[in-house]
Amino acid sequence: MYHGGRDCAAPSSYPLYRQWGGSAMRRVLIIALAIASCLCATAQPDPQLRSDARAALTAAVDAFAAPDIARGIVDIDNMAQASIYETERPPVYARVFRAASDATGEQRFRDWFLAVADLAVAIKQPKGGYSRKAWVKRVGATETQQGSMTFRNSRGMYLVQVILQAYDYTGDERYLNSVIETAECALRSQHEDGAWQSDYPAPEHSYLRLHMLNDGVTISPTRTLMMAYARTDDARYLDAIKRAGDWFIRNQLPEPTPGWAQEYYAEDRAAWGRRFEPPAACSAPTSSACGLLIDIYLLTGDDRYLAPIPAALAWLERSQLPDGNWARFYELKTNRPLYFTSDDRTTYRLTYDDSDAPDHYSFKGNWGFSAQKTRYGRLQEVGRETLIAEEAAEPTTEALAEKVLAMEQSVRDLIAPDGRLGKYPTEGGHVTRLASDSSWVALYATRYDELQRRRAADE
Repeated sequence: MYHGGRDCAAPSSYPLYRQWGGSAMRRVLIIALAIASCLCATAQPDPQLRSDARAALTAAVDAFAAPDIARGIVDIDNMAQASIYETERPPVYARVFRAASDATGEQRFRDWFLAVADLAVAIKQPKGGYSRKAWVKRVGATETQQGSMTFRNSRGMYLVQVILQAYDYTGDERYLNSVIETAECALRSQHEDGAWQSDYPAPEHSYLRLHMLNDGVTISPTRTLMMAYARTDDARYLDAIKRAGDWFIRNQLPEPTPGWAQEYYAEDRAAWGRRFEPPAACSAPTSSACGLLIDIYLLTGDDRYLAPIPAALAWLERSQLPDGNWARFYELKTNRPLYFTSDDRTTYRLTYDDSDAPDHYSFKGNWGFSAQKTRYGRLQEVGRETLIAEEAAEPTTEALAEKVLAMEQSVRDLIAPDGRLGKYPTEGGHVTRLASDSSWVALYATRYDELQRRRAADE
C-alpha cells in the first residue's frame, strides 16, 4: 500500500536527494546522455576522492560538534542556552550527524544522532506538539517549559522525521509512540474544514488564528499525518489527510491567479496576514500545494486531488519573472507582482516595484516549480502505479555509476585544498550550510560504497 510521497516518509539512509532535470535542446541532451553513458562504461569512480570525502566530513562534523559534545548533548543541564534548544535546530544537527554516520559508519556519529532524536522527543509539549522554543532538564525528563504550540516553519514535521529515523535505526517503540502523540496533536488541532492555524492557542484577533499556508502551516501537519499513517494504518489519519486535500480543492483561487493565498479567513476568503502579507495569490505555497496534492492522489487514487494542479502549474509558468524567479505575491484579478517598501520595518507600503523591497522577507524566490512540473508530467505519462514504483525503486547499477561520476567534481569543490570541508564556525551561522554540504558528501559516499558493493557481488 502506498502511504505517501517522497517528502512524507522519514528519509532512508539512501538516497538523501533526488535529481530532476530537463532541457529545451532535446537533441543536444540526447547526444550528451549518449556520450555520458559511453564514458560511464569505461570510467571508474575515484577511490582517493572517496577517502578524502570521508576524512573531510569526519573532521568537519567533529569540529562542529566539539563545543556541544564537550559539555554533552545528553547533559542538558549544561546546554540551557545552546541554540540546539530552538525547536528548528535539532533537525539540522540530526541531519549533520546522520550524514556523517551514513558516510563513515563511525559509532559516535550514530550516538550523537540518537542523542538529538532523544532531545526531539524530550522537548515535545505535553499535548504532543512543539513550541517555538523549549527547554528540558535532561533527556527523558517530564518537566518541560511549556508554550503555545506552533506549526510554523514545519517544526513538528522535521522533528517527526528525525524521531522516525531513530525508530528505523533502533526499533525502539518509544520513538514511534512519540510520533503518534504528535500526530494526535495534529489531528485534534485540525479545523473541521481541513486547514490548520499557526499557533495553538493563539491570541484573539491575531493573524495566528487564520487558516494558513505560510511557513508550511497546513501542509506540514498533513505530511506529519502521512508519516504517522504510513506506520500505523490508522484510518483517522487518512480521513484527516483527505479533509486537508478537500480544503485545497475548495480554496484554489480563480483565474487569472489559480494558485493559493498564504492566509485565509474561516469562510474561505484570502486574508491579510502580517503587515507585509496581503490577500494575494502566493507562488511559494502554490508550488508546495501541488506537491502535496500529488501525494494525496498517490495515497488515495482519487482523481479529484489532481484537478487543481494543471491550472496552478500553468499560472506559475506564465507568472515567472524575467530573472527566473517568482514574486511571492501576485495581485488578485490582475496577476501583477506585488512588493512592499519599508523605512523602519513597522510601516509598509504596497507597490508594484521590487527595487526597494526589505531584505528581511523573501518577496522573490524560486519555489521548486520545475520539480513539481516534472513530477506531475511524469505522473500523467506513466500513471499512478508506475510512478509509485519508480519513486520507490533503487537505481540500476549503470544509473548509479552515472550518478557517482556526475557528483565527483561538486564533491571536490566542497573539499578545501587542506582537506577541510569548507569553513564553518562553531558558533552561530552556517549550520544549515554544513548540513547541506555534509549531506551531499554523504550521499556521494553512500552511492560510491553501494556501487562498489554491487560490482563486487557481480564478480
